[in-house]
Amino acid sequence: MIFFDNASTTRTDESCHDIIKKYCFENFYNPSAPYHNAISVKNDIKEAREKILRALNGEDGRLVFTSSGTESDNMALFGAPKRKYSRIVISASEHPAIMNTAMELSQRGYEVVAAEVDECGRVIPEKFFNLITNDTSLISIMHVNNETGGINDIRKLCHIAKSIKKDILFHSDGVQAFGKIPVDVKELGVDFYSISSHKINAPKGCGALYIKRGVSVQPIIFGGGQEMNLRSSTENIAAIISFAHMAMRKTQNLYDNLNQIAALKKHLYDNLPYDERVIKISDENCSPYIIRLALKDVKGEVMLHALEKHGIMIGTGSACSSSKPIKSWKTAFLPQEYKNGLLRISFCTDNTIEQIDYFIKRLNLEYSELIKYARG
Repeated sequence: MIFFDNASTTRTDESCHDIIKKYCFENFYNPSAPYHNAISVKNDIKEAREKILRALNGEDGRLVFTSSGTESDNMALFGAPKRKYSRIVISASEHPAIMNTAMELSQRGYEVVAAEVDECGRVIPEKFFNLITNDTSLISIMHVNNETGGINDIRKLCHIAKSIKKDILFHSDGVQAFGKIPVDVKELGVDFYSISSHKINAPKGCGALYIKRGVSVQPIIFGGGQEMNLRSSTENIAAIISFAHMAMRKTQNLYDNLNQIAALKKHLYDNLPYDERVIKISDENCSPYIIRLALKDVKGEVMLHALEKHGIMIGTGSACSSSKPIKSWKTAFLPQEYKNGLLRISFCTDNTIEQIDYFIKRLNLEYSELIKYARG
């Protein structure tokens, strides 16, 4: 099996096995309990929190563990202090976790506007600048686009926003960035930053929200007061400790991994057919972990299933459901005959050059067959 859909999820690294076993079968205690074994587990969570904050260079801020990147996004947007009916700025290419949360805030009376993006989903700074008003209270712009790998210049966008209005709060969804490209929350200047465990080879069911020092946020889940009274619920200890373990491992090997993945992207682009069959959308400034292609006159979903028969798993886009504003930017720059042919190839360090060669071979063969039916 060849797995080229790592933007949707990653295989849990085998080094997490002993961690999961330990905290599910040995140190399984509830960290809120008063006895010594439970307090020891609570201290392990504290250490995990400190590790991830170091990986983010955000040691002077707070880190709240959640169930996912989606919940972290929801906490940032719903929980951030903002004036009623004020303006909220997002990008037109946000993940549904942000887009649909923003749409809900719009239903509650906030003015939600979307910044224009280019073909790789990157915010156009000049267009963004014009959206910032004195009534703007919150901004949320993703760091790396989950469809194309397009990297937003969060530092620049955050600087633009805060130079216009100092007390604007800035959130970034860093789910596809953390552990893959350099992330320094101090340098970025953000107030909130969302991350997710299962995108960096840790288990599903764990995410986190970084909160800058001095920035307040209201809880959206109420109960026993865990996570500094910001996210009540018994902690997913095995996933949290595994998340911290992989966060340290990914950041320590970040540049070696990045070079390896960049070589995979180059090999794919160098060997794809140079004719009208395929448009290569993700450019050299995108994260090499995610590549978007468009096929001419062949539907992306049809190709996905054709390749699946040969043990190759790819994506056509976000594994989460999309809303109309997200769909519109994806195809706005494409000729009509390519609009239904979107594919997403996303790598991890387990992928190889040989896998890419096999993928290209099968893609060419399947395209030659499928195009016959497409053209009748």
